[in-house]
Amino acid sequence: MRTPSSASAGTARARRARLAAPGLLLAAALLAGPSATASNNATTAQSASQSAAAAVGDGPAAYHGTVVSGDNPGQAPQNTALQLSNGDALVLQAHDVGHDAAEPTIGADASGAVFYAAAAFDGIGGTAKTTVFRSTDSGQTWQKVSPSIADTEEHQATLDPYIDVDPVGRVFDVDLLLAGSHLSFSDDQGRSWTTTALTVAGVNDHQTLAAGPPPAGNPALQPVDPRFPKIVYYCVNQASDSGCARSLDGGRTFAQTATPAFLGVDPAAGGVCGGLHGQLVADADGRIFLPKDHCGFPWTAVSDNGGDTWTRVQVSDKIGEADVDPAVAVDSAGNVYEVWWDDEHHLPYLSLSRDHGRTWSAPRMIAPPGVHEVNFPTVTAGDPGRIAITFPGTTVDNRSDPTRPWSSYVVVSSNALDTDPVFLSNIANSPDDPVHRGECTGRCAGMFDFLDIQVSPADGTAWASAVDTCTGDCVTNPSAPADSARGIAIQALNVPLRTVTR
Repeated sequence: MRTPSSASAGTARARRARLAAPGLLLAAALLAGPSATASNNATTAQSASQSAAAAVGDGPAAYHGTVVSGDNPGQAPQNTALQLSNGDALVLQAHDVGHDAAEPTIGADASGAVFYAAAAFDGIGGTAKTTVFRSTDSGQTWQKVSPSIADTEEHQATLDPYIDVDPVGRVFDVDLLLAGSHLSFSDDQGRSWTTTALTVAGVNDHQTLAAGPPPAGNPALQPVDPRFPKIVYYCVNQASDSGCARSLDGGRTFAQTATPAFLGVDPAAGGVCGGLHGQLVADADGRIFLPKDHCGFPWTAVSDNGGDTWTRVQVSDKIGEADVDPAVAVDSAGNVYEVWWDDEHHLPYLSLSRDHGRTWSAPRMIAPPGVHEVNFPTVTAGDPGRIAITFPGTTVDNRSDPTRPWSSYVVVSSNALDTDPVFLSNIANSPDDPVHRGECTGRCAGMFDFLDIQVSPADGTAWASAVDTCTGDCVTNPSAPADSARGIAIQALNVPLRTVTR
C-alpha cells in the first residue's frame, strides 16, 4: 500500500472479491450479519478468478483448518480452498492512519470511535514516542488525541507502546519506561486524560494491560471507582518471571499481585524459559489469562482470584512456538482461544479450551490456502465460536528469496467451536502492493514485536492493526529494501463477531 499524499486522513481500500463459479453456498449461520459495502472512496478489488497475477492465497478464500494431533510434520500442512458463492467473500477495508507505527495496538469503544497507538522515532533527539490517534468516522480520518498539557504531550518517550480500550469506555495509554510505565486514561475519547505511573518492582518490559470484573475466586477484591467498575491488571516481563500488578481504583494506583504468572526458571517446563509473554485478557467472570512462549511451547497462565495464584497450562507439547508472543482471546461464553506460529514451518495454529483454560484441543493449522509462512498471529473473540485472527503472510515458499511479497491477512470464523469449522480469509492490500518483502521473522523490519485485533462493541466488527514496511520503491522494485513502518487499521466489514442490540 503506497503512502497517501495526505497524512490527515486515512485512505480506504476494500477487497470485495467474488469468485466466478457459483460454488458452495456457505451456511447462513456462518455469514450472519448485515451486508456491508465499501465506502465511496474505497476501491473495489478485482475478482480473484479474473486476476491472472494473483497467486493462491492472495485473495478471498474459505477453508477448513488442518488438525495436527501428533508431532509437527516434516512437510508443512496446507489447507484446501472451498468454493465461494457470489457475495460470501470476507470484505476488508484498510485505512492509513497517517503515521509510522511500530507494534501498534488498536481498540474501539461503544460509540464506534477507534483508537490506535502509533509509535515512531519522532521524539526528542530521535527517541521513540507514542502518538494516540482516534477516528470517529470508521477510519476515514484520524486525529491526534495523545495525553497533553498545554499542547505538550505528557508521554515524551516510550520503550514499548500500548493502548487498551475497555468496552465501558475508558481508554488506557501505557508507555514503558523500563523501571515502570507512564499511564494515562481517558473517559471522554481522549479529550482529557488522568496521568499516573505504575510498576512491578524490578525491571519492567513488554507491558500489557487489561481490565476485568471482580473475580469470582476472590470476592474481597472490589473496584472503588464508580465510573469504572472493573479491576485493572498490568503484567510485565522481568526476565526472572512474568510479574503482575492490579488496580482497584481504575488505574490510579497499583499493588503487586501475590505471585507471578510465570517463572523465568521453570524446571517443570524445561529450564530457563524467561519472562516474555503475550497480551493479557479477562473473561466475564473475572478470570485473567496471560499467554506465553514458555521454553519453546505455547502456554497460558490462568488466575481466578485477581492474580494472587495462577494455574499454568501447556496448550500444546507437540507444536512448538517460533517466537515470544502467542495470543489469547475469550468469547462471551467463556471459551478460550490461543494462536501462535510454529517453530518449523512458521504457520499459524489455533487451539481452544471449553473449560476456562484447563484443557485444550489439538492444534489446528489455520493458514489460508497457498500461504506458506506468517508472523505475529493474534486473535479476538465475540459471541460463542466467533473469532478473528490477523497476521502478515506470504504465498512464496522460499525463505531465501529477498523479494518475496507479504500481505496483511484477516481470518474469521463464525463456528470455531464446531468439529470442522469454516474459516474465511482475505488480504487488506492489493497483491501487487505488498506490505513487506523478503524475510519476515523476528521484528520483520519496522513491525517490531506484535500486532493487534479487537472487536468493536459498537457494531461487532473486528478491527486489526498492521504495519506497511513497503510504501516506496519496494512496491514496484522487488529488490528494494523495506522503507517504511506505516500504521494501518483494517476493519472486517461483513462478518460481525458480536451481536449488538440497540
